[in-house]
Amino acid sequence: MTAAFAAAALLDELLGDPWRKDNVYGFEAGVARDARGDFPHAFAARLDSVDFPLAYLPPSLGGALRGLDDTLLLVRVAARRDAAIMPATLLSCSAVLTVLAAGTPEQAKTVADWVQEGRTIAFALSEEHSGSDVLAGECRLDQAQDGGFRLTGRKWLVGRGATADAAVVVARTAARGPAAFTAVLLGPSELSRVRRQPAQPVTGMRGIDFADLAFDGTPVPQAAVIGGPGGGLAGAMRAQQVVRLLSTAACLATADTALRTALRFTQSRRIGGVRVADTAHGSRELAVAAAQLFAADLLSLTAARYAHLSPATFGLCSSVVKRAATRLTASTVSRSRSLLGARGVLAHGPGAVVDKAQRDNAIVESIDTSPFGVLRAVSLQLPGYAPTFAHWTRPAVQTVGAPELPTAGSAGSARPGSGSGADVVVPGAAGSGSPALFAAGRSGGAVGGGGLLAAGSGSAAGAESSVRPGADAVVPAADGLGSPVQFGVSARPGGGLPVAAESGTPIRWEVPAGGELAHVAVPVAPAGLDALFAFGEPLPGLEPGALDLSVRPKDLVLLGFAAHAEELARDLTARGEERAAGLVRDVRTGLADTFATAAEAQRDRSRGLGASAELLDLADRCCLLYAAAAAALAWHAQPDRGLYGEGPAGAGWLTAVLAVLLAMAEGRDPRQAASDLPPAARAVTSLDAARLLFTAFPVQLSDGPAPEEDETT
Repeated sequence: MTAAFAAAALLDELLGDPWRKDNVYGFEAGVARDARGDFPHAFAARLDSVDFPLAYLPPSLGGALRGLDDTLLLVRVAARRDAAIMPATLLSCSAVLTVLAAGTPEQAKTVADWVQEGRTIAFALSEEHSGSDVLAGECRLDQAQDGGFRLTGRKWLVGRGATADAAVVVARTAARGPAAFTAVLLGPSELSRVRRQPAQPVTGMRGIDFADLAFDGTPVPQAAVIGGPGGGLAGAMRAQQVVRLLSTAACLATADTALRTALRFTQSRRIGGVRVADTAHGSRELAVAAAQLFAADLLSLTAARYAHLSPATFGLCSSVVKRAATRLTASTVSRSRSLLGARGVLAHGPGAVVDKAQRDNAIVESIDTSPFGVLRAVSLQLPGYAPTFAHWTRPAVQTVGAPELPTAGSAGSARPGSGSGADVVVPGAAGSGSPALFAAGRSGGAVGGGGLLAAGSGSAAGAESSVRPGADAVVPAADGLGSPVQFGVSARPGGGLPVAAESGTPIRWEVPAGGELAHVAVPVAPAGLDALFAFGEPLPGLEPGALDLSVRPKDLVLLGFAAHAEELARDLTARGEERAAGLVRDVRTGLADTFATAAEAQRDRSRGLGASAELLDLADRCCLLYAAAAAALAWHAQPDRGLYGEGPAGAGWLTAVLAVLLAMAEGRDPRQAASDLPPAARAVTSLDAARLLFTAFPVQLSDGPAPEEDETT
C-alpha cells in the first residue's frame, strides 16, 4: 500500500467503525446531527487535531498536501460518515486557492496562516438574481477618495457566511466583460463591518450555514486587492478548477455509503428464500450502481493527478469530472435507495443513512459551479477536438496486407491475398494540386518513421518537381507483419508533415479502397500520459497560478485515448477480452461523432447555445465518454496490477464500466447492459467483504458488521 492509501486507512482507523451506534463519527450520529441541523463540532475538532483541514494547502505554506489524489481519499473516508464534514473543515479552499492562483506571496502567507490557526475564509462570488451568470453580477467595488475602495451589494448563499472569520469577495469594477471584476481579501477587521443575513435552510449538509453577505459601502484597503484590478474573475475561475475536483470527494463518499448500506441490506434480506442481492433485479441494480461508482472513482483519481502534472491543460478535465462524478454518483445513490424497498422511506435505520447520503450528494451538484455552467464550459471545447478524432468518422481505410490494395508490378490492379511487406501502388490523383510526397511508416506504424520519400524513388523529401501530377506512386512497404502504411503529404516547400490548424496535430493521408486520398489528423500521444495513470506515485507540487482558462484542444486524456485506442483494443483482444475491445472502439467512435456534431453545430447559429440545447447535450455525452476513455487508459497503464480486486490486467470491471457509460451516452437505460455487468457486482461484494473503500486500489476500512435491524420499529 502506498503512503497515500495508507494515510487514508490510518484516518479511517482513527475515526473507528462507522456502523457502531455509539461512535460520534459514525453513520447514526451523522443522521442524528442532520435531523437536528447541528454543526459537526466534535467531528471537526477531531479532524483538526490531525491537520485534516490542511490537506489541500502546499507544504511550502505549512500545509499537508502530498497530492490531490491523496487528499481525495482522505476526504472520502471522512465524508462517507457525514458529508457535512467537508464544508465544516475544508470550505476555505475556494478562497485560499483563489489567492494562491492570483495573489501576492504576502497574501498567500496570510491566508495560509489563518487556515493553520483554525480560521474559516468564505468565498463570495454568486448573486441571487444572476445565478450562474457571474458576468451579470452587480455587487460593486468602487474607488474611494482615500485610495482604497468601497464595497456595495450582496453576495448570495455564501458557505459559512454567517460564521466565517474572513472572506474573498469578487465584485464588479468596470461596466462589462471578464476583466470587469476584481477580487479582494477581507480580513476579520473588514468582515466585522459586513452585515450577515441569517443562514438559509438547505436540503443537504444541514448544520452548515449558507448565508448572504450584505455590503453597504464597506471600506476595503488597497492592499486587499488580489491580483490587481480586473483579474478577480480569472483568479477565481482558476481556483474553481481544483475546487470542482475536490467537491467530487463528497459525491464519491455519499455513493460509497449508500451502496455499502444497500449491499449489506440486500445480503441480509430474503425474498422466497433467496437473498435480495442474488435475485435478478437485485444483482443487476447493484452491478449498475457499482459500475457507475467505479467510473466516477477512476475519473476523479485521474483528474487529481492531472491537476499536478499539467495544470495548463487541466481546464476541460476539471469540468468533465464535476459533471460526470455528480451525475454518476447520484444514480448510484438513487439505485441504492430503491434496493431498500419500503425501508428506504423510513427516518431510521438504513433508510435514514441513505436518505442523508442522497440529499448531501445533491448539494454537491451546484455547490461551486452550476450544472449549466459546467456543461457550457465543456461545450465550448468540443469543436476543437473534431480534427483529432476525424479519422473515426470516415470509412475504414485499407492497410498493407489487405487484398483490396494494388501492389507494385500489378499496374494498379488488385492482387488478392497480397501479403504484408509488399510495396503499394497509389493510383495517381487527377489535377495539378494533387499530393506528391508520401511517408511510409517504418517503425511500428509511427508517422514519419521512415521519413518523407519522393514517390517511387526513395529519395529525400523536397524533390516535389520530380513527381508528375496524376502519376501512380509506389510506396515502399511498412516493415513488420501487419504494421500499417501511413501516408504523410508535404504541402509546402521543404517537405514535412502538414499540420491541422485547429489542433496543431500532424495530418496524414490514407488510401481507401477506391484509391482516392483522404486526409485526417494523426493522433499524437501527449507527454506525461504514463505519469497521469501511475496512481499512488509521487506528484510535483500543485501550482494554482499555472491553471489555464483557454479552450485549445490539448487535453491529455482525449489526445492520449485517440493515440492509443487501437493499441488498447488490440491488447484486450490478445488477452481474450474481445467484448472490452469492441467497447473501446465504440467509445472512440462515440467521441468522434460527438466532436464532429459539435463542430457542425458551432457553424450553425440555429444550433448554438443561445438557440438550442444541443451543444449542452453533446457536452453531457462527452463527459460520459471521457470517463470511459479515462477508464480504458487506466486499465492499459496497469498491466501487472489488477484494479477493484481483479487479478493482473483483469478487464471484467472495465467491460462493466464501458458498457454502462456507453449506454448512458447513447441515451439508453444502463440496465440494458446487464450482460456486461456481473463483474462489477462481484467486485463491489468482494471489496466490502474485505472492508475496503470502493476505489481502484485497496484502502483498508475500520468497518465492522452492520447492526441488525430492529424489526419492531
